[in-house]
Amino acid sequence: MSQAHYRMTLNNLLQQIYGPQATAVLTWECDPRGPSHNEVWTCVAKIKGIEYGRGEGRSKDAGKELAAKIALVNLQDALARGRLN
Repeated sequence: MSQAHYRMTLNNLLQQIYGPQATAVLTWECDPRGPSHNEVWTCVAKIKGIEYGRGEGRSKDAGKELAAKIALVNLQDALARGRLN
């Protein structure tokens, strides 16, 4: 894959699991820190209120993308172990 689209992959997987309710299952918390010319965004991906991924980036999108990548790994692990809420 030349360009990663972890948020899209995460959304697609959640739709397979939860169907039409998937949009309500995934929530994001994103906060910037630092001066406006040098912000670092920390984003948290939560599934049913439980943190599955956290990422930091120079933009909100970059933070979300990294959080989605980590959330995908954790979600797939939870599915494999039968521990999904």
